[in-house]
Order: sequence, then structure tokens, then C-alpha cells
Amino acid sequence: MKKSFAVLTLTVALFVTSASLAFAAIDPYGVIAPSANSELNSDSGKFSDGNGPRIEDNENKNIGYIVPGNYAKYAEVNFGTGGAAKVKVEVATPNAGGSVVFAIDDPKGAPFATVQYEPTGDWQKYQWFEAPVSGLTGTHDLYVIFTDGDLNVRGIQFEAAAGGSGAAAEANPQTGDAGVLPYALLAAASAAVLLLTGKKLVRRT
Repeated sequence: MKKSFAVLTLTVALFVTSASLAFAAIDPYGVIAPSANSELNSDSGKFSDGNGPRIEDNENKNIGYIVPGNYAKYAEVNFGTGGAAKVKVEVATPNAGGSVVFAIDDPKGAPFATVQYEPTGDWQKYQWFEAPVSGLTGTHDLYVIFTDGDLNVRGIQFEAAAGGSGAAAEANPQTGDAGVLPYALLAAASAAVLLLTGKKLVRRT
């Protein structure tokens, strides 16, 4: 029984750690992968196959099957105190050019940037397009709104106002860990409680 409970404790601890880290703030100054989205919304319409936008099962793992008005939501994106100076989106399309709109906290809110893109020649031939950004700081839900359809998106990236696109995410001033340490401590505490509870149960049986 002791061995089984130890395995259960470890499993729960790993689960709590994984789940907690999944909710840690996204660093926008590295490339944000399409799979990091918390929602792919198709309220504005679905593709001809009756389904909404999705992550394609290919080597690029891009967002595809996009129709006008669809959007991708990225929760808890941490732009830091310095903020962003530029936003870039990696697009592929053999069709006409269009635009991708960026908003925070509300997909119907005022956009803070609009990126115009041109045809790239193929569905999997990607090219970066960019637009300036100002006044964007702190942690927000990011909405990437596709005002035009017929495009694939492989990546999104912001450039920091004072450190370039490789700047690190803002660290938690209390822990210096960009907010991850509290979640790890929570997982460790949960494991300790389970372990102590298990010992008491073993003694009683």
C-alpha cells in the first residue's frame, strides 16, 4: 500500500505542476506557437467542411482553415513593464493579401495593431509581416483576429520596446521567476500533504 500511495502522490504532484505551468504567463518575445492558443473561435463562420479554424497536422503545426472574422486567443500574455514596440505574424497564402488585427482582453475591443500581409505563393511558404505597437504593457489576453480568410499562420512574435525581440519576459519581482515558482511550490506542498495523509492512513490500517 505504501508503494502504491507513493506512486499516486508523485502522479498528482506532476499533474499539478503541469497544469499550473500551463497557466503561467506566455512570453511574447519568443515565437508564440499556434498550439499555445487557449481558444480558436469560429463564431464568424466555419470552413466549407463545417469546422472552424484548427491546428493542422503537418510539420509546421500552423493555424489553418481560417475564414474572415475567426480569431485565436492567447491567455495571460506578459508584455512586461517596458512593453512592446512591434508585432510580427508569420503568414502563408497563395491567395490575395489581407490583414491580421491584434486586440487585448476583448476580441471586439479597439485594436492596438494591424498587420498587412501579401501573398507568399504557397500554403506552406511562410513570410513574416509586421506593424508598430505602442503603449502595450502588463499581462493581458491577446486576441489575434483574422479579418481576411484564406491564410495559414505559423507564428506570432513581439519585439520589446527596450530590448529587441529576444528580451526575456518580465520576472516576478518577489520571486524573479516570471511567475512559475509559486506553481511549483504549490505542487510540492500538495505532494507533501498527500504523503503525510498517506502515512496516517497506513498507521491506522
